Amino acid sequence: MPELPEVETIVRELRKKVVGLKIKNAWVDPRRPVNTGVGAGWAQIKKQTKGKKILSVRRRAKYIVMDISGDKTLFVHQKISGHLLYGKWKLVNGVPKSAIHGPLEEDRQNGYIRFILYLNNGYQLGLSDLRRFGKVILVDDDKVKDLKEISGLGPEPLEINFSRFKKLFDPSNGLRARKKGRLKQVLMDPTFIAGIGNIYADEILWASGLHPLSRAENLDGKDIRRIYDHTIRILKKAIKYQGSSMDDYRLPSGKKGRFQDIQNAYQKTGQKCKKKDGGIIKRLVIGARSAHFCPKHQILK
Repeated sequence: MPELPEVETIVRELRKKVVGLKIKNAWVDPRRPVNTGVGAGWAQIKKQTKGKKILSVRRRAKYIVMDISGDKTLFVHQKISGHLLYGKWKLVNGVPKSAIHGPLEEDRQNGYIRFILYLNNGYQLGLSDLRRFGKVILVDDDKVKDLKEISGLGPEPLEINFSRFKKLFDPSNGLRARKKGRLKQVLMDPTFIAGIGNIYADEILWASGLHPLSRAENLDGKDIRRIYDHTIRILKKAIKYQGSSMDDYRLPSGKKGRFQDIQNAYQKTGQKCKKKDGGIIKRLVIGARSAHFCPKHQILK
C-alpha cells in the first residue's frame, strides 16, 4: 500500500498539474466499478463534479483529499495497489488504453485504469488499481473530518515535535495509559501516528537500532529520540526520492520512485546488513505482517 512518502509525492505532483483545472466528465469501468463508499454513487459523482474546478490537492495520512469548487470534496483511498496517474487514455472496446507513449503505456502496473476524470486542458486523471480495493468518495466539505478513514487518525509524523511525539508513548496528562505493544505494530498503528506502513517501519527501526519485537513500554527517552529523529529523516528522504516502487506504486507520470534503490531493511532478507556489522537481514511475521531486521545491531527491548 502506498505510504506517506508515496502519497505525498503523488499529491505534490498533482498540485503542479491539476489545480485550477475544471472537471469536464467522469468515466468508471462498468464491469469493475470503483468503490464509492457510503453516500453518492457514480451517477451522482459524475453529476456533482461536472464543471467543478479543482481548488487544491492535499494529503491526510495515506489518503488524497481533492477540494473542488462548491460544497463537495473528492476523497481518494488508493488502498493496496492503487495509484493516481496524469495522462491521456482512449477507450478501446470499453478498455482504457494510454494515448501517451512511455511508462503509462509500457508499465503493466499503470494499465488497470478503473476510473477517469476528464479535465479541461485535454488531459485526464486516472486511477490504476490492479486489485480493485481503491475508493473514490464524494463527501460534503464539512464532513470530510468525520469519514471513518480519517476521524480516528493520529498526528502527522512530519508535523509533530519531539515533545509531543514522546508523549504518544507515555502521556503525562493521565488521560491515556503508557503505550504498549510490539514496536513495529505500534509504528504502523494509524491511530497512534499516521502514514507509516510496512516499508518505513522497517527502515526506521533498522536505523534506530531497535528490534521490531521490542516492546514500546520498555523504551527509554533515548530510544524514543532515535525513533523520532530517524522517522523525520527517512520520511523526508523517501519523499526526495519520490517513494518506493517495490510493488505497484508509480508516480502520476507512470514512472517509478527511487527509494527502493537505497532501502536498508525492507525485503532485504538474506542480504548482508549495510552497517557492515556481520549481520544478515532476517524476516519474521508480526501480526500477519512481515518485518525485516538485522539481528546484530537491532536490540530487543
